[in-house]
Amino acid sequence: MDERLRRALFIAGFLVIVAGMAWGLYYLFFRQLIPVTTPPTATTTVPGGQLPGAGAGRPATTTVPTGPGGLPLQPGTPFQPSLPTGLETPDRVSILRQEITRSISVSSNGQVRGYNPTDGRFYRIDQNGNAVPMSNQAFTGVDQVDWGNSSDKAVLTFPDGSNIMYDFTTNKQVTLPKHWEDFEFSPQDDKIVAKSVGNNADNRFLIVSNPDGSNSRTIEDLGDNEERVHSSWSPNNQVVAYSFTGEPLGMDRQQVLLLGQNRENFKGLVIEGRGFIPKWSPSGNNLLYSVYTSANSYRPTLWISGAAGDSINENRRNLQISTWADKCAWVSESSLVCGVPRNMPAGAGLQRGVAAGIVDDIYRLNLETGEVINLGEAQGASVQEISVTPDGSAAVFTDANSGRLIRFGL
Repeated sequence: MDERLRRALFIAGFLVIVAGMAWGLYYLFFRQLIPVTTPPTATTTVPGGQLPGAGAGRPATTTVPTGPGGLPLQPGTPFQPSLPTGLETPDRVSILRQEITRSISVSSNGQVRGYNPTDGRFYRIDQNGNAVPMSNQAFTGVDQVDWGNSSDKAVLTFPDGSNIMYDFTTNKQVTLPKHWEDFEFSPQDDKIVAKSVGNNADNRFLIVSNPDGSNSRTIEDLGDNEERVHSSWSPNNQVVAYSFTGEPLGMDRQQVLLLGQNRENFKGLVIEGRGFIPKWSPSGNNLLYSVYTSANSYRPTLWISGAAGDSINENRRNLQISTWADKCAWVSESSLVCGVPRNMPAGAGLQRGVAAGIVDDIYRLNLETGEVINLGEAQGASVQEISVTPDGSAAVFTDANSGRLIRFGL
């Protein structure tokens, strides 16, 4: 092949390559795209202010499938709060006692037991506000009261750390060791759980004893973890305390260990936050608790979780209500009533005092349907301690702002 022919073929091949590249660039960037045809969507015109219908479907039901304890099996189902009214409902509210009342508990007959720090006496108060002293004895300066569940027994703790167990039915008292603290009665009031805190780590234990302090036995060695363990006797007798000594799970998650009387190996309760405050359901199968996280600006938020046996961590749900669990009371296994601050400040989970004095609205939560109803406020009150009457007809709570005892019809 002579030099001219070879040069001609080279030039022709180069032109073919350039033309191919030009076509490729055109195809990728400059050609008109073929439009995608989509079928028309049917629309429905509805009168202004109404929502369009959902079309044909299966018949509506008033209940949803439930798991252990009556909680929904669909943990992702959001709660549906009603529009907050913030309206006071005078027909629901009655002031049972104007005097400062603390450490309340509702007995099985519906009467309220409470302590008046002004005169140092305990009173039994009926639904009309009539108050009768539970004992002729005065107890000046009581710091903490831990009531029995079905009896009129109580452990009274004083500022100097001394403790007595007093039976208001028999008017008998027993002195408990001063190094015992953090008391709770068993569901039948035949036992108490407490922490025995010695001077050194080798002498600190979680114990169970009779209410008079006899027949005490060690449940767990506390060691250096004494401040991370808290008494909490569940209504089903499975758990007597919980501990913040579980596996580390990150900044805004933790594992809380549930402790039984016989060193049972329960699953750890996984908590999405810090500042854990629990409250057992009436059966003990479920646990309401509040925690805070950085994601919600450290405001306390309510959660619910299965908490018995194999159901621990099941049906765990964020209730999307910003309050503390100790401002709530169980009406039934599937219903709660809570005092909810109207304006929860950022950081209130870290420093609760920043929310002091803020007026609460009373909310009722249905854990089966997800319905949340704002029942209104109670004369500008802020819920401090709250209980529910045995028939579920009313909540009784103390007002943190005035110390009054208030009854709120449900």
